[in-house]
Amino acid sequence: METLKINIINQDALAILIGMEQAGLIILPKKEVKNKNLSRQLRGAISSSRAKEMIETIEKERAE
Repeated sequence: METLKINIINQDALAILIGMEQAGLIILPKKEVKNKNLSRQLRGAISSSRAKEMIETIEKERAE
């Protein structure tokens, strides 16, 4: 197997590559998750009451 790095100029080319992946001809690497706007991505993942409980637990552990 050979790994190549390419630059997509046209979004239609990306659609073709996705089709090739679905046909089992190639494997596309998963996109890397960058930490930009991580708070926006995680917003709502934990309820505010649960977050408060977690903060209280962390503060208690630090005090010990």
